[in-house]
Amino acid sequence: MQPDDTDLPNATHEKALRLVRLLELLKLKPWTAQQLATALGVRKRAVLYYLEDLKELEPYLGFRLLHDEIRHTYALNAGVLLSDIDKVVAHTALRMLYHHSSGHNQQYLEAMLKLARGLPEPARTVAQRSAESMAARGPGLEGSNLEKITNAWFRRQLVQFHYQLPGRREPTKFELETYFIEVSRANMAVYVIGRERSYKNELRTFKLARMQFVTLVGSTEAYEIPASFDPREYLSDAWGIVGGGGNPVRVKLRFLPSAVQRIREGGYPNLRELEQRDDGSLVVEVTVGTDEGGFPIELLSWVQSWGPRVEVLEPEFFRQRWLEEAVAVAELYSSDRNLGSTANGSYWAHTPRKDDPRQRWQPLREHLEAVAGLARDFAAQFNVPAASELAYWLGILHDLGKYSQEFQDYLRAAYRADRFGSPPPAGKVDHSSAGAVLGRDLLLAGYEDDLIPANGLGSELAWVVAYHHGRIGDRSLLTDRLLRRRESPEVRQALDRACEELEDIFGGVAPEVAELEPLAREFFIRMLLSALVDADRLDTERFWSPRRYAYRTAPKANLQELLARVKEGQEKIRSADTLVNRARWEIYQAALEAAALEPGFFRLTVPTGGGKTRSSLAFALEHAVKFGLRRVVYAVPYTSIIDQTAEEFAKLLGAENVLEHHSAYEPADAEEESRARLASENWDMPVVVTTTVQLFESLLSNNPSKLRKIHNLAGSVIVLDEVQTLPANLLQPTLDVLKELVRHYRVSVVLCTATQPALDAPLGFAMLEGVREIVPDPRRYFRQLKRVAYRLELQPQPWEAVAERLRGHDQVLCIVNTKQQARDLYAALDDPEAVHLSTHMYPAHRREVLAAIRDRLKRNLPCRVVSTQLVEAGVNLDFPMVYRALGPLDSVVQAAGRCNREGRLERGGQPVLGEVTVFRPEREGLPQGVYASATGLARNLLRQGADLDDPELFTRYFTELYRDLTHTDAKEVQSFRQQFNYPKVAELYRLIGDNTFPVLVRKRAQDAAAIDRILSQHTGFMALRKLQPYIVNIYASNKEKLAPFIREMTELDVELWEWTGNYSEKLGIEELFDAGDSVV
Repeated sequence: MQPDDTDLPNATHEKALRLVRLLELLKLKPWTAQQLATALGVRKRAVLYYLEDLKELEPYLGFRLLHDEIRHTYALNAGVLLSDIDKVVAHTALRMLYHHSSGHNQQYLEAMLKLARGLPEPARTVAQRSAESMAARGPGLEGSNLEKITNAWFRRQLVQFHYQLPGRREPTKFELETYFIEVSRANMAVYVIGRERSYKNELRTFKLARMQFVTLVGSTEAYEIPASFDPREYLSDAWGIVGGGGNPVRVKLRFLPSAVQRIREGGYPNLRELEQRDDGSLVVEVTVGTDEGGFPIELLSWVQSWGPRVEVLEPEFFRQRWLEEAVAVAELYSSDRNLGSTANGSYWAHTPRKDDPRQRWQPLREHLEAVAGLARDFAAQFNVPAASELAYWLGILHDLGKYSQEFQDYLRAAYRADRFGSPPPAGKVDHSSAGAVLGRDLLLAGYEDDLIPANGLGSELAWVVAYHHGRIGDRSLLTDRLLRRRESPEVRQALDRACEELEDIFGGVAPEVAELEPLAREFFIRMLLSALVDADRLDTERFWSPRRYAYRTAPKANLQELLARVKEGQEKIRSADTLVNRARWEIYQAALEAAALEPGFFRLTVPTGGGKTRSSLAFALEHAVKFGLRRVVYAVPYTSIIDQTAEEFAKLLGAENVLEHHSAYEPADAEEESRARLASENWDMPVVVTTTVQLFESLLSNNPSKLRKIHNLAGSVIVLDEVQTLPANLLQPTLDVLKELVRHYRVSVVLCTATQPALDAPLGFAMLEGVREIVPDPRRYFRQLKRVAYRLELQPQPWEAVAERLRGHDQVLCIVNTKQQARDLYAALDDPEAVHLSTHMYPAHRREVLAAIRDRLKRNLPCRVVSTQLVEAGVNLDFPMVYRALGPLDSVVQAAGRCNREGRLERGGQPVLGEVTVFRPEREGLPQGVYASATGLARNLLRQGADLDDPELFTRYFTELYRDLTHTDAKEVQSFRQQFNYPKVAELYRLIGDNTFPVLVRKRAQDAAAIDRILSQHTGFMALRKLQPYIVNIYASNKEKLAPFIREMTELDVELWEWTGNYSEKLGIEELFDAGDSVV
């Protein structure tokens, strides 16, 4: 069908004129159909018909109509008439590009055939036959890449691709605005020049053959190529493969007479003759581009291709690299295998990093002295005589085994394998035993050489050196190892060489350290090992990853600045003058005043809602500033509440000053992830928010990676939030570690809770001593902040009766003791709008449900919630009515903290109390052990009329509870500590039983994409860490029963299962139920 105006008189003539006008417009720039219609004075539909006509005329008029489907524009690609000479030039250039491509390039071939068809005979037949024979080459990526890049360039559309940078193990992902496609005159390779948008937002060059998985980014936003852009600036210094990023350097070379003629004939870019010497050699200067590290990597292989016919004169770092690689080649292939095993008579600690332009090896002495200095500085925070001097010695001793020829050969073999692909060295070389042997002999006066002084320290300190790279073993294994290695030739050689090179250090006096009690000594070894491990890894990082080291050690805010921010934040709260805020202000002021007390143990007893979190932080910062302490470590018992604590601190202090370290932490972006990963290794941050599990299990671990951080607890304030949750069966080792930190490591400890346990009561074992109350007369604030009235119903009730009561309230929270109870009550409630919460739901799901609960409460909508204990300690919920199944007394009061939390309930304009009903379920099914004992004690006290608003009640409650317990060190951890059995201590000291296994839940569409992204990018423990928000931990006793519903994810190389059964939006994992299940 034709457009309407073709029916008019002279329509054909008019149409022809418009087609000519349309061609002229399309030559100028891209147009939309509507813009063309306006310019031609016709309807848009007519323009579309005209464009169809032009498409049919393409073969006859020598142009190509381009349609950009993303931006909906049209443009004309007019043909260019070529002379025969033009065709020969273009054809020859294409053949050169084809020969230099990495494989068959269909685009080059098709272009050659088109040009060949336009040549006169006999050139046409020969060119066509030659071009067709080229197709036999193996395929390459350049052709498809060129087509996609060209389309993106013409459309001004972003491309996304992976790129193999020199020196990198894995390809890097980039986004690029294409400005130009250029050929390097040095290697005839095709390069794309443009602005990369992924990292530095700067102009870069990329070799087409190295680009992988090229895709166009679907965006309607067209970029602009700057008018100042000149492609000549970007490959003028190139010599081959362009890594990009560095400034050009001048390299001076001397070619022997046998190579001079070829150099002069080569036409090499940027090569300038400087001097023809009398011996016939030629000195030249080459200006060449460098990689991101400032090294002319692309020139090195070219220089090496001239073999002995060239000498690098300068710069020195390039000459040194050229010589080292020449030595490595000779060493690798020479019959003399000992050639160059130690360069210049030196001993090395670490091989050069790949991106170091100078390829510098780290001298062993440099590393030993650097580690010793750092360890000494770390141990200076210890309140143990001569600890810093001893740490220095351990730093010197830790890598003495690297002096052995065995290790030096190993190091160079590893270097050759990494750089040149030669076979890697077999196995590892023991480099810690030599230092441990020397340390043991030195400290026991057992070394025969008069050069080595001695004192009377015990052999336990050899652990610090022997296990700085591996888990601490037991005493018998270490003794056997040292006796076996002591007389080995490798150890003797290493010690002889060390004594010769370090004579000035060993000529000093070994430190005398005061004798310590066995438990204190056991812990001192942990702290020394922590200082050594951190020092060793930091210096290695400084040498191998200087950027990462600089990022880690960048200046941080001091505690005085953070304290000022807290005070400013408190002033804002003070402006809201309510009864609750007045009490919070008084508690906060009392905390600031108490901060002037000498370091030690403190107790902050504050009713729920009394501003405990902020007041404890203010105390910790003020106290740290007053006494020159370095950081605040805030430990909370549950991951379910750590997020809100860390978020509150981050808002108050700045996210860059707060480290959130726990298993379920998920950083917001890559920068935050990098910062958190580095800081979590050694807790070198002003404020650390972590879990009590992470804190105490690190302190009593035998894993160097976990122990690494604990030396940074020295000189800090540790705040233990909800301290009543410390497990009673591990009370003795837990309190002993706290006492040791206070006594010998300049630590102050704050015990925070509304229900203080009797940790300083005389109970037949060493409890805490000298605990001081931060807030005088806590009773006054419990009365002042009384926001609930308790109702006791201790006669057993069926779930149906409890459910009936809950249905009578619009907003009500009911907390029960086990997950099975939560399911039973939720079923009895039979309310589709009700909410269930338990750890049968994975953390991300629970967070989503909690957010929905808070939203409904805020908007005063009906909200009935049945939950396990996971919401009762520290979770910010505020219900007018709370029901609590009879349980431990502290749990009952903590549950009451979710009722009328802000004291805003009123009736008729007058404040009223919230209601907390304590009921006894007919089917209790309590977890056995301490939980059942505590619940029985609570029942007796409540029957006696106990006042739950009296903080003194909990002193009596916990005193009786601890006294009735058979063991407060049920696993005999203290006994194993006295035996220095570090592996057994780490095995037995578990705040949370480890008889569970992790199960990934990928059943909800809203989280599936995030899970799939993690699984596509990570494996092993990194994947397990990042998947924590989507994991449910299930008791191992249920594994057999649940076998039909789980699949082991063996592809991740880590212990993880995937849930294949049903997962309910309301209940979580449906097939899982256990009457004796855990409390959360």
